[in-house]
Amino acid sequence: MVVWFLVWELTARTEALPPAFIGQPSVFLQTFFAEVADGTFLKATAITLNAVVIAFVIGSLLALLTALAMSVFPMLEKLLSPIIDALNALPRVALIPLFILWFGLGVTQKVASGVSIMYFILLSYTMAGAKSTDPDHLLLARSLGISRADIFRKIVIPSAVPAIFAGLRLGMIYTVLGVITAELIAGGKGIGTLVSYYSNTFDPNGVFATLIMLVIITSTLAAIMTRIEKHFGKWRT
Repeated sequence: MVVWFLVWELTARTEALPPAFIGQPSVFLQTFFAEVADGTFLKATAITLNAVVIAFVIGSLLALLTALAMSVFPMLEKLLSPIIDALNALPRVALIPLFILWFGLGVTQKVASGVSIMYFILLSYTMAGAKSTDPDHLLLARSLGISRADIFRKIVIPSAVPAIFAGLRLGMIYTVLGVITAELIAGGKGIGTLVSYYSNTFDPNGVFATLIMLVIITSTLAAIMTRIEKHFGKWRT
């Protein structure tokens, strides 16, 4: 990374490529620290994270409840799978104008954008984790007369925990991107709005400074999810 930034800086300073197009590390790092110091990035981050957390919680609960119902009732899975696959194939960016029409320009349309991504990611991972349960364990449990509820609670769920947390970690990142995309299109005061502003004013250094903040946000959220996963990994064992 250091070598890459040095080459980037040298390329911009010698104008081998126009700095107005590629930005300049020394400039956008100064912009980044200045925006952090004056609170611009912190306020925008708080606004974006508010929508992200709400979308993450709603999307996670809906996905887990759907996966639970589909796991307990196989016929329901057969009925819903084609519908879920069709809805999952819809491009989220194309849905944002509809969310704006339905929910307005406030936080609700950003939450809807995040939920539309989080739901399908976690649902897919959870179902894959539930289906990865060792069939020999299930056969043994049934032969011992263990109830379906206990099989699901003590065998299926622990087996699916790694896949669930993989879905939560990936879903968290994509929820952030979904909210950012909504802010890019609909405006507001979040991180996505800053990216849109700097892009529209042809300020690559401002764009890169904002992207650094976005990387910090997603990396921090991913690290938090990893710590939680390790904690629940002990319970699974």
